[in-house]
Amino acid sequence: MKPQTDPTAGSRTDFGGKTYPPEPLRPKSAGTVIAFLMAIGLGAFHASCPGAPADAGKEAAAATEHDRALIMERYVVSATRVAKAPWRYASMPGIEVLSRGRDKETNAMITSIERGLWLQNDVMPKDWLPANPVAYTIIIDNSDLSEVPAGQPHTEPIKLAAPPDAATWGPFAGQALVWNDQFEAHDGDTLAFNSNIFGVNMKDVSYGSVSLDRLSRSTPPLPIWLIAGLIGRETGMFREGFVLFSSEGIFGPGWIRLAKGPGTLWVSLDETARLTAQLKDDSESRKATPIEMVPLRELFREAPTPAGNLPRWNSEAALFARWGLMGPGSEDPTTAHAFLEFVRRARRQPVTEQMFTECFGFGFAVMETKLQSYLRTVLGQPTSVDLDIPSRFPKLVMRAATSDQIGRILGDWLRMQGDSFRNKDPDMSREFLFAAGRMLERAYKNEVAPPTETETSPENDRPETQSQAAAKVRTFTREPLADAAANQIHDPGLLAVCGLYEYDAGDNAKARAFLEAAAAAGAVRPRAYYMLARLRFLAAADRPMGSEGKLSSPQAASILEPLRTALKSAPAPDVFELLVGTWAKCEGKPAKSDIEEVEEGVALYPRDTDLAYNSAELCAQSGFGAEAARLIDEGLVFTSHEAKREHFEQLRSSLGAPAKSTGKVR
Repeated sequence: MKPQTDPTAGSRTDFGGKTYPPEPLRPKSAGTVIAFLMAIGLGAFHASCPGAPADAGKEAAAATEHDRALIMERYVVSATRVAKAPWRYASMPGIEVLSRGRDKETNAMITSIERGLWLQNDVMPKDWLPANPVAYTIIIDNSDLSEVPAGQPHTEPIKLAAPPDAATWGPFAGQALVWNDQFEAHDGDTLAFNSNIFGVNMKDVSYGSVSLDRLSRSTPPLPIWLIAGLIGRETGMFREGFVLFSSEGIFGPGWIRLAKGPGTLWVSLDETARLTAQLKDDSESRKATPIEMVPLRELFREAPTPAGNLPRWNSEAALFARWGLMGPGSEDPTTAHAFLEFVRRARRQPVTEQMFTECFGFGFAVMETKLQSYLRTVLGQPTSVDLDIPSRFPKLVMRAATSDQIGRILGDWLRMQGDSFRNKDPDMSREFLFAAGRMLERAYKNEVAPPTETETSPENDRPETQSQAAAKVRTFTREPLADAAANQIHDPGLLAVCGLYEYDAGDNAKARAFLEAAAAAGAVRPRAYYMLARLRFLAAADRPMGSEGKLSSPQAASILEPLRTALKSAPAPDVFELLVGTWAKCEGKPAKSDIEEVEEGVALYPRDTDLAYNSAELCAQSGFGAEAARLIDEGLVFTSHEAKREHFEQLRSSLGAPAKSTGKVR
């Protein structure tokens, strides 16, 4: 059988989940995403602190992170009809804010996020951090959970605490406070961040950020060792917050000149402590004892790392990233350029020692010696970043939120949370989806108020059988929007969220009605356009109007129209899969410009070998032999399974082209 991929199967844009092993990774829920692209956390610093200086596949997910499911305590309300401040709204480039906190608290939170984004942009190259296709939504609650009855899923209040790896913060160990349980919901094109600031001293907040999910949308994807080195939960450089300092006093007028973050942790806290003691030993022989490290050819290999070696692999990934971005690799312009060039090439081809040498001018052995020396210097020492961040940012102008804004932002967050729990906890998923439906219903009725404690989903709405739950049937709740009509909603963003909700709830007909209206209204939501194209594809496939059971050209055009809108905004692989699948089932043949779109998908996602194969086969069947041959060559670069290599070569043979030597199978 040919390695075909159903262009409508699964969801490949639970993003952040794209870790891209040698064979394409297809996460089925956002659980891995939340675990892998975890929140960085809030960093805090006590202004009274003395001595502040004056001057941050499927196998690959296992190979880089331990899956960390975020499970909330059930039935605790953070939103109910009790006396509390009304929702207020503000927007800024790339961010929307919905807050029930006081303006001062809200601005403190947003300022911390702006500082975090500024620091990220300062440390990392721009092409690693693409622009957000949809504004992030920041939800700031200020509810005392002890005063509300039980009933709905909720977000725990912020809990600042000393970092679990405080020993790596050096002299700042007793000064930094972090929050490692941020509650985020991801979709294929956006992120919603929900926080409860009740009882939190916002003056302590120095740095905060929504998670570095932007890294996951870089195209071509960043190497998994780099992702792990930057945001790995235990050892990544950005695993926690940064303490910020300015020359005029902490957060005084002027600019912040210095940031201190978590230091290098090697394998574990115990191992780090042991090695630190060893390096302090007066015995020269003990100081010279080599530290066990992962050979670089193993660090950069495409195959998954054995579970038993993951801690050391993660530690070395972080060490190499720190060396390149903040250590000796960044101090010398030639070496800094070599590091960035190495990453650029590693995004498109497997790492070999020859490629490494071409970038750095020396091989693996020399770099391993450099990393041994560098580890001795930075082990247990905080990360230090010289930068210029404004001490103050323009304050947001908060206004009373409209029902559309409240319903869209809260409903979308609840919907995305429901989707993230779909596989880990179907019951919790249903609770979230039910709450999302109730929120969207109130927005539709122009009477938005958070669900009351009596509005939990009833028992008779639960899945009827265990087999249904095991099969992950997309039916979770009754339909709160059953009476809603798309033509009665005027906000394009709310239409898009309603459509995505209806799809998650299992009603494709209602979903399509809302999504059609959202597209007609010009909604800025790439995910909505992709889902609309997918639903049009499913409808057309059920009733093909072309010859020999194929789609007619008008049917294909109706699918490609919204797909091309999605293509304009950092499209995920599933957009290209549907593009290829539509042309493969169409009676008409793609033009040269259409084939160029197909080729772009393979260029953006070189590790997706299924996409490469299906794209090459489409080119071959459409009379574009040269393009098919190129895509075959590109697909073979990351093909690790012999059976798939044979499929590619069989396809090449059908073109009449000679087989190309690709070297040893990795």
